[in-house]
Amino acid sequence: MLASAAYAQNEKTGAVDEIVVTATLRSMNVQDVPLAVTAISPETLERQGVFDVRTLSSVTPGFSIQPGQNESRATTFRIRGVGTTGNNSGLESSVGVFIDGVYQSRPGVALGDLVDLEHMEVLRGPQGTLFGRNTSAGALTVTTRKPNLTKVEGFANATYGNYNLMNLQGGINLPVAQDLAAVRLTGAWRKRDGYVKSATGAESYDRNRWMMRGQLYVEPTPEVSVRIIADYAKIDEKCCDAIITRETELQPFFAYHGLAYDGVDQVGAQALRNLSSNTQQYLDGSKQWGVSGELQWDFGVAKLTSITAYRHFITDSTEDDFTGLLSYSVGRHGATFPNGAPRNGDEVNTFTQELRLQGLAFDNKLDWLVGAYYSNEDIGSQAVLGLGPDFQAAASAGIFGDLAGVNPVYAFTAFGNNGTPVDANGAYAVNEFSQKGKSLSLFTHNVFNVTDRVALTLTASKSMSPSST
Repeated sequence: MLASAAYAQNEKTGAVDEIVVTATLRSMNVQDVPLAVTAISPETLERQGVFDVRTLSSVTPGFSIQPGQNESRATTFRIRGVGTTGNNSGLESSVGVFIDGVYQSRPGVALGDLVDLEHMEVLRGPQGTLFGRNTSAGALTVTTRKPNLTKVEGFANATYGNYNLMNLQGGINLPVAQDLAAVRLTGAWRKRDGYVKSATGAESYDRNRWMMRGQLYVEPTPEVSVRIIADYAKIDEKCCDAIITRETELQPFFAYHGLAYDGVDQVGAQALRNLSSNTQQYLDGSKQWGVSGELQWDFGVAKLTSITAYRHFITDSTEDDFTGLLSYSVGRHGATFPNGAPRNGDEVNTFTQELRLQGLAFDNKLDWLVGAYYSNEDIGSQAVLGLGPDFQAAASAGIFGDLAGVNPVYAFTAFGNNGTPVDANGAYAVNEFSQKGKSLSLFTHNVFNVTDRVALTLTASKSMSPSST
């Protein structure tokens, strides 16, 4: 079965332009690709104000992103409603994201700005044959513009919007040796005020991020090319607070346990209308850098592609209890944490190697491809939670109401603490997790053209996990 055709209208001539996609790791007319694929041009992203993957759903039917209690650690990608849900750092998304052929192992890694793109494609349905692991729901492939060997060129754009949005993007291309080598430097910076404001003065859902990418492209002969890419990105934002739409029925009991209120001032339709919350502060930050090298070598009878990549990704987040009370917080920057508390977040180090060999046979009737993919990933995760001065009273109000006296459970702790009830204020716990995994997959994807109008696609793949702890 062939996917339905998609065409682009040329604004100047009115002619229909052919849309070329690489959904099968080959350059093909989208009409001839036996996949459900949406091709998105950089011009479309710019017109719609799509600056990052998070807002991609506005131009891509069926693709959606849902953040959890923070974006960098608990974001879910979905295609046609299918995705991996959960903030467990050991889980990989069933929607694979590939940037310049390199697999982004966690959704948070892929949330950077989209700048200086060549093209983007959304592939629906299982893609494991060509794109390796964890693409059971689909794949998002992003290809940036490679350096130009022949001319000096550059671009710059700026955007200003509501909530003091400021977005700057720019890049420059410089040939180092005419028709032999060139470098391309790209950067982006985006900042915007938050639009959810708390009664405590905190704000959420702002934007504060920047990235830089450098490329070196060398083409010693028409048959051989090498492309090296290095990038760095940083995010320091406030996300993701929540607006409370219904007050708890236990609210009257908080006064009975010595608290002036339950920490909720803004609630209901008015809070939703005013985008008002109650929390102390949410913070979400991440840093990442990566380097990749792509070798393409055309032997005549076949073409070899090798992509080697390494990426380091680290997060630091703070989450509150959604109220104005000092009950608990998660993360070292929380209102209930003492100085010197450890970081709350993940550290992901990933090495990947992909090899592909493809060519034509039987008078070009068979378009064959075989490949291998290897990955080695090391994940470290810390989850920290600290208790504040309001924790014991709030817990008693929520559990016992006014039936058993003020803080009844904590009164009993005096028997094992020299006559003084235990005070949970300032106590915190650190949970540390680690995961290491290696995987290897072999795959093949072959298209046999029976006639000019009929083609048969044969695919196979085998995945192995030599080591996982």
